[in-house]
Amino acid sequence: MSTRALARMVSIALSVSLAVASCGFGGVNSLPLPGAVASGSDNTVYHVHISNVGTLESNSPVMMDDVVVGSVGTIGVQDWHAIVEVRVKRDVVIPANAVATVGQTSLLGSMHLALNPPLGEAPQGRLEPGATIGLNRASTYPSTEQTLSALSFVVNAGGLGQVGELIHSASTALAGREGEIRQLIARLDAVVGTVDGQRDRFNAAVEALNRLMGTVAADRDDIIDALKTIPPAMDVLLRERAQFVTALQKLGQFSDTTTDLINRTQDDLVRNLNNLGPTLALLADQAPKVAPTLAYAPTFPLSQNMIDRAVRGDYFNIWAQMDISVPRLKRTLFLGTRWGDPNAALTPAPGEPNYLSHTYEPPDLAMPAPPADGSTPGQIPNAVPSSAPAPVAPVVAPPVATTSATGPSPIFAGPYPNPGGP
Repeated sequence: MSTRALARMVSIALSVSLAVASCGFGGVNSLPLPGAVASGSDNTVYHVHISNVGTLESNSPVMMDDVVVGSVGTIGVQDWHAIVEVRVKRDVVIPANAVATVGQTSLLGSMHLALNPPLGEAPQGRLEPGATIGLNRASTYPSTEQTLSALSFVVNAGGLGQVGELIHSASTALAGREGEIRQLIARLDAVVGTVDGQRDRFNAAVEALNRLMGTVAADRDDIIDALKTIPPAMDVLLRERAQFVTALQKLGQFSDTTTDLINRTQDDLVRNLNNLGPTLALLADQAPKVAPTLAYAPTFPLSQNMIDRAVRGDYFNIWAQMDISVPRLKRTLFLGTRWGDPNAALTPAPGEPNYLSHTYEPPDLAMPAPPADGSTPGQIPNAVPSSAPAPVAPVVAPPVATTSATGPSPIFAGPYPNPGGP
């Protein structure tokens, strides 16, 4: 070989090496392959940021709804994650909410990149050409190697042997107890049915608890202030602990003294209460009269009826007739005194001997005389006469003493017998 030919070959080799080094040749797969979808220049280009692309290579298919719509372009690295160039046919509409997913096309290891809406969501809008899909919208499915390694871990060190022991132990425990297990299942079914029947009450309880929590949350600042205030208050109580103990001890001594006093005076107390019984009984008998009297006491000397009808502001109107003649005073105000009418009967007070035999009939009322045969009007003929009840307490006026020179005669307060009677 001549020197000129050798120099030509060296020049060609250096030129090729320089061209390859300057262009960053990445292998044959980095070149556009014939027949690849959207490998030309008149296609839509997107960029996807993915943390792990696995074995994804350039010219890998890009799929949407399991249909190839493009191919993967160049793959670069930025901030420890991959940037994948995606070439899609111009007439294909990529949804604006699309997410990128790297997965295996077959078990042989071929990879693809899918652009689909999120699971359960409908496609929305259209992704603008040149847009970028971020890391939060890109993911990678586990590869076959990762799946097999995880399965190997479960089989070899995942505790399948212990699961077999658990199944054997459960079978041994349930053997011969089929009836009890059926009853248990029936009871569990009844319990679940009861709980299901009380579902509305459970919901109401949860809603009430939710309202309570809402109220507590609304008063959160007050609760925080209270929690901050309670510790100082507890410190004050702790400082006064000795006084509290002393007060409780004194209270215990007072209780012991009271108990001893009650034990000693129990008989006298019971006797006084028994003696108070008749007084309370008489007071209860006069309840219809006591109530009006008590109502009249705050408005004395006027009645409430008169105040309601007569008093108007700072004045009142009244029209009354007052009989202050001597006969009227002797029968009313002076009755029972030496200036009173001796023929007027006094109304006996409760407890006096003649209280039960007192009558409000006028003493001068003309009463028909009884028949001569001793029968009363309306009496059944030939009937056996019944004995008349004896008076509870006969009313007999004491003899009137003559007036002596030494002083006035005693006055009988009545009631006096009818002058015209027997």
